[in-house]
Amino acid sequence: MASNKGKGHQFLIALLLFLFVASGSYANRIKLDSLSTRQVWLASQLLPGSGQVINKQYWKVPFFYAGMGSMLYFGLQANDNYHKTRNLYDPLFYGAEEKLIFEEKWTNYRMQRNIFYTNAALFYVASVADALIVNSRGDHSPTTATVLSMLMPGLGQVYNQKLWKVPVVMGGIASLWYIVDFNQRGYKKFGNAYKKFPNDEYNGTRSKNELLFLRDGYRRNRDFSIMILAGFYALNIIDANVDAHFFDWDISDNLALKFEPMLDGNAFSFNSNLTFQPVVGLRLQCSIK
Repeated sequence: MASNKGKGHQFLIALLLFLFVASGSYANRIKLDSLSTRQVWLASQLLPGSGQVINKQYWKVPFFYAGMGSMLYFGLQANDNYHKTRNLYDPLFYGAEEKLIFEEKWTNYRMQRNIFYTNAALFYVASVADALIVNSRGDHSPTTATVLSMLMPGLGQVYNQKLWKVPVVMGGIASLWYIVDFNQRGYKKFGNAYKKFPNDEYNGTRSKNELLFLRDGYRRNRDFSIMILAGFYALNIIDANVDAHFFDWDISDNLALKFEPMLDGNAFSFNSNLTFQPVVGLRLQCSIK
């Protein structure tokens, strides 16, 4: 059974490579220079590596595919080992000490699986980001900044060279995610206790109404935290987009802004009786030194 799964994993990776080669064979038939940033982003999302083909940087393709493929393969192997270890444990045949050993094993496999999957996702994000940045040809693109922030919060701020904002964005996302997870765990804990009452972990020391109140409270806090997290994520995208639009604005010390009085006596300064009436005002003048 395990060998069949291993062959299935190899077939999946081979299929991805075949799709890329097939897409590359048609790439030369398309006017690649006419593609917009949004089209490059869409192509890179649908098929990783296609952005590098569009940018004619073919040497990068093996690197991204080797990274994604290897991380995905090892992640699938760790996932198989995780489920295999869970299935091997039977509480009828193993005691408390054996249970701890099995829990340690499947916990390690689960952590390895998550790490490998995360690295595969990072290779994917890196391939899309590389395609967008190279495709902009040195021009600072608001679309690129927006897409990068959508793919990974804080990445658009790096692209905009506002590195001081990255800890703020990442710290905010991490803190809000922790709050969501904390309330979700509390919701599950008191929800299970409410279902098992009075044979719950509190052995009936908490009333059923109290358990219900705590469960609903954690659920409300979780839902509210999710809304705040979504708003913060959207704010990260908006911030990257706005900074990208103002990236090329000249805000150096060479700009001068001064106020000066104005006396205007042109044709529009005559009143209804056709008598001259000068206009006194204030002029705002901006100049570059």
